[in-house]
Amino acid sequence: MRLVGREDLVDEPWFASGRTRYEHADELDEAVGSWIAARDAEEVIEEFDRAQAAIAPIYDASDIATDPQYRALETIVHVPDDELGSVAIQNVPFRMSESPGEIRWVGPPKGRHTDEVLAELGYSEAARSGLREAGVI
Repeated sequence: MRLVGREDLVDEPWFASGRTRYEHADELDEAVGSWIAARDAEEVIEEFDRAQAAIAPIYDASDIATDPQYRALETIVHVPDDELGSVAIQNVPFRMSESPGEIRWVGPPKGRHTDEVLAELGYSEAARSGLREAGVI
């Protein structure tokens, strides 16, 4: 609270315990959130680090793709695809040393299994051909 300029809240009797701070979570969130909103991420992280307070950025997909730690963990891998070329995709989330798993393909092209699925559902070849001619599939 001192970092965000709200020393007054530290002196409140309810600030003394986690339970009573929880009861005032909206007020505390507003104090911290409004301070953060007025600064860019780099400044916020620097100030929190200086105050030895816990903080971490909220990443979007492009941040994850460029973060050095995510790269070192191989969180995103590139998988070849006949139609799309190289596709960036999330790696296997849980990899063990002796059975790490791998992403071998990104999946079949749209419609690859349509005939099989419709046949399983009882559609005859004639019915499937009719759907194809009508532009349904």
